[in-house]
Amino acid sequence: MPKPLNDFTPDDLEFQMFVLDELADEQLERGEDVLKLTIGVPELPTPKPVLDRIIGALSDPDHVRRVYPEGLPELREAIVDHYNVKYQADTSIDHVIVNTGTSPIFRNIFQLVSGKGMEILLPRPYYALYVYCATLASATVKFYDIDMDTMRVDMDSFRRNFSSERTSLVVVNSPGNPIGNVVRPDELRELYEIVDHQAYILNDEIYNNCVFHDEFQSSLELLTEHKDVSIVTNSFSKGFRMYTKRVGFAILPAELQVNLRVMQQHTLLCTDPVYQYGMIAALEDDESPAELAAVYRSRGEYTTQQLRATGCDPVDAEGGFYAVLRCSDWNREHGFESSKKLALDILDRAHVAVVPGTDFGIPQDLRLAFCNDRYNEGIDRLRSYFTSEL
Repeated sequence: MPKPLNDFTPDDLEFQMFVLDELADEQLERGEDVLKLTIGVPELPTPKPVLDRIIGALSDPDHVRRVYPEGLPELREAIVDHYNVKYQADTSIDHVIVNTGTSPIFRNIFQLVSGKGMEILLPRPYYALYVYCATLASATVKFYDIDMDTMRVDMDSFRRNFSSERTSLVVVNSPGNPIGNVVRPDELRELYEIVDHQAYILNDEIYNNCVFHDEFQSSLELLTEHKDVSIVTNSFSKGFRMYTKRVGFAILPAELQVNLRVMQQHTLLCTDPVYQYGMIAALEDDESPAELAAVYRSRGEYTTQQLRATGCDPVDAEGGFYAVLRCSDWNREHGFESSKKLALDILDRAHVAVVPGTDFGIPQDLRLAFCNDRYNEGIDRLRSYFTSEL
C-alpha cells in the first residue's frame, strides 16, 4: 500500500484546539452543560448592514457569478481606502490580494518566499498555523521570544536568531495570539532596523480592531520607508465578527501580489463574491469592532480578577481574543506532564473546554477564548477547579 511522501499528522502538529472543541461537542451531545472557550469565533452577531449587503448580493444572479481570483475589485479598493484613511498606508489596489481567510495566504506566502535551506523567524508564543506553514514550505523554523511578564519583544533573542543570509521571512503578530501582546512602535522599528531589508516582514494584524487600551498603529503607517519588505495580513473573521465567511486579505509588495494572483488563479479560482461584497459594508463600520473590543476587554479583566493567585495565573492581555493561564507550577504540583492532560481534566471535571498551550509553544499553559456569552461563568468554574472547590 502506498504511503504519503510527506507526513503532516504527528501529534506535535495536530491542532489541539479542534481536538478539545470536538471533545466538548461530544459532551454537549450527551446533554452535559459544557462551556467552550476554545475557538476564537465571535459570539456577537454579524452587523445588520453587512447582512443586508450580503443578502442583496445573493439575490443578484449576475453578482453571484463574478470570478476574480485576486478578489473583487470593489473590495480591494475598499481595503485600500480603509488602510489609507485609517493608517495613512499610501497603498494601491495592485498591492492587495484577497483569499478565503488569511490561513491560505500564509501558506502561499511561506511557500513563495522560503524553502529548504531557508529560515522563517516566528514569535514565541506563536499561533500554530505559522509553524505548520513553515513545515509545508520545508523551511527551518527559528523563534524569537515575547516576554510574558513585560509583554515586550526579547530583542536579544531576535538578534540571535535572525540571519541576514538565511532568514527569508519574519512574522510579527500584534495583538498577539495567544497572549494578547501589542508590539509597540519602538519595538517594531527596532525589528525592522535589525532586518535592514534583508528579509520580508509579515505583520499579522488580524486583531488590530480589538485593542484594549491604545489606538492600533499599522506597520504601513509607522515604517513607510520599508514598504519593499512589508507584508500586512488581516481578515474579517475576528473584530468584524464573520469567522465562517472566510474572507481575508494581504497588502504586500507588488511583486508578491503578482505571484499570489497567479497561484490563486490555479488553486483558488475565487473567494465567494457574495461574502466579499458584504465585507465592503464591514469596512464602513467602526462601531461594531469597538463594541466587541469593549466586551472582550471586560472579560479579560474578569479573568485576571478571578484567577490571579489560583496557581494558574493569567497573563493580562492588551488586546485580541484570548487569555493565557500560566500553569507550570500547578502541573508540577498536581502531576500533569503538560497542559494537554490538564485541559482534559478540566473538561472532565469542570465542564469547560480550553486549549492546551502545546499549540502555541507554551506547553505548560492554557489558552481561553473570550468568545462565549457565558464566558464569566466559565471563569467561575475554573476558579472552583483551581481552588479545589469542585
